[in-house]
Amino acid sequence: MNPESSGSPFITLFMFLIWCVIIAVLSHLLAKEKGRNVALWTVLGAIPILNFIVIWYFVGAANLRLEQKIDRVIEALEKYRTREVA
Repeated sequence: MNPESSGSPFITLFMFLIWCVIIAVLSHLLAKEKGRNVALWTVLGAIPILNFIVIWYFVGAANLRLEQKIDRVIEALEKYRTREVA
């Protein structure tokens, strides 16, 4: 086995760290967009192996901001209907 063909462990580590930073940034942006705890999810996105689970979670997670807006609209509609009936 040729040691030159296996690559430097420092390059491998560097690429791994770059990948962790990219996923941490994506976690940060998704957490901010979906109304989640940004600091917590950024740190979770930076942890190797766990970061893949975090990204998959955010892909399917509900958007809390939109849910709150929808709840306010429904609440306003219910108030309007109760005033109309009375």
